[in-house]
Amino acid sequence: MATIRYNQVRQKSSHNSYLRTEGYLDQALYWRVRSLEIDIHHSNAHSHWPALTSDWYVYHKATQDETSVNKLSDALDVLSAFQLAVPEHEVLTILVDFKDGFTTVGNHTPEAFDQLLVSKLGRGAIWGAPDLIGDSANLQAAITAKGWPTLDSLRGKLIFIATTGNLSSSDSHLNQYVDNGRTANQRLAFVAPEIQSSSEIGKFNYAVVFNLDADHTALAADVFAKGFISRAYGLESKQAWCNGWKSSANHLGTDKVNTGKDAWARTDVPATGYPFSAIGSAATDALVESGALFAIDVNSGDLWEKSDSCYFHYDDRAAAPQGTWVAFVGNPGSHIDGWIKAGIMARASTAANAAYVAVLRTGANGLCVQFRGAVDQDTKAIKAVIPKGGNGRALVDKNTPIWIRLEVATGGKSATGYYAIDGKTWHEIGSGSVDAPLKLQGWVASSHGGDAVKWLFGGGAAPPTGIAIGAKAAGSFSGASAASLGSKADSACCG
Repeated sequence: MATIRYNQVRQKSSHNSYLRTEGYLDQALYWRVRSLEIDIHHSNAHSHWPALTSDWYVYHKATQDETSVNKLSDALDVLSAFQLAVPEHEVLTILVDFKDGFTTVGNHTPEAFDQLLVSKLGRGAIWGAPDLIGDSANLQAAITAKGWPTLDSLRGKLIFIATTGNLSSSDSHLNQYVDNGRTANQRLAFVAPEIQSSSEIGKFNYAVVFNLDADHTALAADVFAKGFISRAYGLESKQAWCNGWKSSANHLGTDKVNTGKDAWARTDVPATGYPFSAIGSAATDALVESGALFAIDVNSGDLWEKSDSCYFHYDDRAAAPQGTWVAFVGNPGSHIDGWIKAGIMARASTAANAAYVAVLRTGANGLCVQFRGAVDQDTKAIKAVIPKGGNGRALVDKNTPIWIRLEVATGGKSATGYYAIDGKTWHEIGSGSVDAPLKLQGWVASSHGGDAVKWLFGGGAAPPTGIAIGAKAAGSFSGASAASLGSKADSACCG
């Protein structure tokens, strides 16, 4: 099993990933996506955004403001947070669509792009052309000589692939990045020219990844036969998806992230949640992905007003209620009630009307600190303020950060909530004070009276005790590896 190589599996690849309802970390946690596509630009003249130096804006269209990250550096911070959450994750592939050419103006050079990747992720986390080339004359020769690495050896790594256009012009964006092939062995991202005939596969010996639109997915069979990698995009119907699947495309690009809604758009193994499916004779059914994740399945009312309805998994710290809790919290992201909530809570008792302080992630309404100062009082909320860039846009969407922290003060009668975009740099949300020691501390989840919801937690040891609190509340807690938390939809086998 450990000998399966990167080119021997197919995987779902989300298209325009930062335009999706689900943040990328939630795409990875819930829908088993390990292939992300992102568009980057020098500037946005239409919206008069200030020029950047050694960084790129993230957006699809100049008039759109829905992207969940502002700049490439912010997107890399989010990826860094995922690596902290699941350090032994299966290889992540990041497709970067270079919408503008390279220039020394603003230091938008190939070197600056690579340096930004390293500064945010660390060189050891990136597997690229310098790791492939060895003593081979070019990248295609290196693949012929030794092939792609095994998935096992790529755990915890990221592979970057540059897209946009082809290599037929010497000043194309891809050729600018690799200096017409002269620096292809040194660049951290592989270039993936778009091709429309099999004769183009061997035309440039520095291309080992190929981009295919929905009308040319059949070419993936020829790419696969030569040991290279293909990404087919625009697979927005089941028929188009199955065409890509049957042609042996490695990355199946689609907007259909949520497999609960589009059950056919998946490559994960239902029994284990493993994100990849085998091509040819390789086998992935028994494989799992390492990672300490936990789940709370909850069917409840709301955490709000004078009385709560939720599921609480906690530790009793009556002897010493002060302390710090850190966790990351996943979010199903789409087709959910916007006011479902989950996070870290410190509570005076398990009574539904008890005093508490909590830092919470909501379904679609951002992050907040909530607290009830005393029994039967109304709940108050402090919403998180996300920092903004020079163009006035938040660095990340309000629903993106998943690392949260709750610090319970000495004596246990107040607590302060924080969040971190990258899992390292903390931003304060606010504090709450109560009239009784917050001796019960741990993870909490609610579903706001809608359908049952699965919330994912991690980042440390799980609390020992669970209880449903309040009217109409039911729930359960499970410990699981990252592998066994895949979606419940039936597998879409395209043959």
